[in-house]
Formats: sequence, structure tokens, C-alpha cells
Amino acid sequence: MLENQVNTKQILRFKIIESYNQRYSTRQIAEYLNISQRQVVYWIQKWNNEGRLSSKKRGRKKKEKSEQLEQFITQKTIDSVFDEKEKFSKKILIWGAFSHDIQTDLIIIKGNVNTEVYLEEIIKKSRVIELANEEYGSLHWIFQQDGARPHTSKKTMKCLNRRCMVLDPWPPNSPDLNPIENLWSIMDKKLLKTLPTNEHNFIELLKNIWDNICWETLEKLSLSMKKRIELVIQREGESINGFY
Repeated sequence: MLENQVNTKQILRFKIIESYNQRYSTRQIAEYLNISQRQVVYWIQKWNNEGRLSSKKRGRKKKEKSEQLEQFITQKTIDSVFDEKEKFSKKILIWGAFSHDIQTDLIIIKGNVNTEVYLEEIIKKSRVIELANEEYGSLHWIFQQDGARPHTSKKTMKCLNRRCMVLDPWPPNSPDLNPIENLWSIMDKKLLKTLPTNEHNFIELLKNIWDNICWETLEKLSLSMKKRIELVIQREGESINGFY
């Protein structure tokens, strides 16, 4: 059994390598994890050259504990759990949606997502369209999603376009224009404070964090959209991280 108190720096290092293995650039990793690009490069080079992420040699007990932690993190606490994009998916995928006035339940998916899973297990079970229609009126709101293949397949778009207005096309890898990326980051930081001991505990912790996000946060993120768009235009598509 792993201890509840975990070296969060070590978790961060594993998250750097996991994101790197998913072919994200060092700049993207640095922005997402809110650390310096130099730090990202350092740990990637250390991993490639030495095959370890510790800054010094460890005793036997510490080494065993570190290996145990590495195995756990690789299985349970990888970066993919905080993003509903399929390219991040490993063991558990989460999906949620929010606006100024609504927040869906957090949807948990084990495994990959295809068009059928997206429509039946996510869109239908989350009731995102019904909730938005009740709040704003049918066709009086716009649904924003990323460009993952299950989201933009012909079947998905046909189904969504019959029921709501969809913002399409959407540029890939554009976290600056998607406020929910900030919400995933908030959940990420809260999760790092408590290491779950098993999958059930892990899922319940995720749901609890999601359900207890304050409305002020959702409102602030929703209202930031206009400013985000203005800044992206001003900076000609460059990152606006730190500008809003």
C-alpha cells in the first residue's frame, strides 16, 4: 500500500514524461503543467540518458517505494485522465461540460472512445444538450468541442446538428480557446494533494472534485472567452498563457 503523502515533485516528473511520450512539445508541456520549459527539457533528457527521474541515488527502501510509486502513477495518475481527447486515453477517460449557468455530471469512460461511445455514453448520459436547451432554449446556444475523430465523424455531426448548433471546425491543440482546459488543470492540482489507493477510490475522488468546483470558477472561465479570442487575434495565434 502506498502512503497517502506522496512527493508531488516526483508525480510532476512522471507527468512530464507521460506527456512527452504522447508527442507533446516541451513548450506545450510547460504551459500545461505551469512550469518552465527548461525544467521540462531537463527531466526529459535525464529520463532518456539515465532512465530514472530522481535527482540523486536512493537507498533500497526509497528505491522500492519510488518504483512502486512509478508503477502506480503510470497506471492511475497519468496526464490523460484530465483530458477527454482520445490521444491522451490510457486507462480512464473523463468528460464534462459547463457553461455560465450549467454543469454536467462527470462522465467516466474506461477504454477508448469511438463515435458510438461518444454519442451514447457521453452526449446522451451527460444530458448536456437537454440541460442547455432548458437553460437557454433550443438552438439559442453553441456547443464547443475539440476536433477528436469521434466528435467530428459524419454520424456524430449529423446527430448533433439536428439538436444544437455546433462550433465547427475547431483548431487542434488549442487550449487557450477552451476554458475547460483550465478546469482540468484545477482538478489536476487538487488530485495531486491526495493519492488514491485503488481505481474505485480514484474515480470517486475525481467525481468529488468535479462536483465541488465552485460556480464562481465556472462563471469566470465562461466570461473569459471573449477576452481569449481577442488576445489570440492580437497575438496572431501565439499562446496567450499568462495574458488573461
